[in-house]
Amino acid sequence: MEEENIRAALAQNIAAYRKQAGFTQGALGEKLGYSDKSVSKWERGDGIPDALVLAQMADLFGCSVDALMGRSAPAPKDNSDKRKKTKRRMIPLLSALLAWLAAAVAYFVLALLPWEIPRTWLAFIYAIPAMFIVLTVFGGMWFSRAVQCIAVSGIIWGVAVSLKLTFPMREMNLLFVIAAILQVLAILWFIMRSLLKKK
Repeated sequence: MEEENIRAALAQNIAAYRKQAGFTQGALGEKLGYSDKSVSKWERGDGIPDALVLAQMADLFGCSVDALMGRSAPAPKDNSDKRKKTKRRMIPLLSALLAWLAAAVAYFVLALLPWEIPRTWLAFIYAIPAMFIVLTVFGGMWFSRAVQCIAVSGIIWGVAVSLKLTFPMREMNLLFVIAAILQVLAILWFIMRSLLKKK
């Protein structure tokens, strides 16, 4: 009977802490290296995660393993969760905007120089891959694989366009063929990682 009580408390607490942290079952599974089906099974009480996974979950939720096991009640939800979510959205956004600010500063500094520099507008084109590099870094920490894939795609095509506009030679059209190959490889890589995580 004690085992059933612990299993039921664990199931209920995993669901409560997951919702409190703002994770879907799929997002939590991805962070732990399991499928959403595994998380669903734990939350139904049909199975229990091993000790290492419990420790990882406790770390993700900012609680103790004892709290997850039902030995202490989950902390009531407070506004810090909303603040965390807002931070997770605002930090990448502000960092991406920083790339555009740097491009604007570079453009105006070059425009103020006493001699004329052609194509100073390229500073804004270079901001595109820079912005996606920033989003890739934050995507790896806080966002889903789909967002990470989009950010990597932005780097690939942003670099290709930047190089083509910087060196407008006909031979540079080959860059778009290379970018298309890299795009396909990136998509396959993210699909493969998703499939491996589900096993």
